[in-house]
Amino acid sequence: MLDLALNAKSHDIVLRDGDMLLIDNAERVAQQIKIQLLTFYGEWYLDTTWGVPYMEYILVKNPNFTIIRQIFREQILSVDDVESVESLDVEYDAQTRTMTLVYSATTSYGLITRKEVLGYGIR
Repeated sequence: MLDLALNAKSHDIVLRDGDMLLIDNAERVAQQIKIQLLTFYGEWYLDTTWGVPYMEYILVKNPNFTIIRQIFREQILSVDDVESVESLDVEYDAQTRTMTLVYSATTSYGLITRKEVLGYGIR
């Protein structure tokens, strides 16, 4: 399975010599996990049951971090070719309004470990 390569910071499609780049294997899975984690529940009009329930469970007063960890674990596991989540650490910084996820997941292509910063606050 192939996917369009996206810039890790801007999320724009990567072009080389005017051509779109395609990615596969662990790189594709890691990108799809990031896309999954950045999508709000109901955001995609073609499938309003897809995405992370940020408004319902995460962006609330006094969030329950046990539930949040479980939500993120389920979201990572929902990505094609992810077999298991080996570790998942969630940190929230109220000052910058960002949540940082550090995870390791076993995929069909081996182990991937990533750090994703989620949030649109002050950086």
